[in-house]
Amino acid sequence: MEHFLYVFSERERDDMLAMNYTLIKSDETKHIYVFENREELHFDLTDVNAIPSDTLTF
Repeated sequence: MEHFLYVFSERERDDMLAMNYTLIKSDETKHIYVFENREELHFDLTDVNAIPSDTLTF
């Protein structure tokens, strides 16, 4: 399982926060939001377009 989830819009950021995901880093200018990916939390990919990754890029 990848450690991070990337989303690229404010709506998706807000959806992830509403699902109790922890925001680790953000770049408001580029609309990049990185969340901690935890095993106990799951979401429907049709609602949030999140990209899993093991790399923290910024």
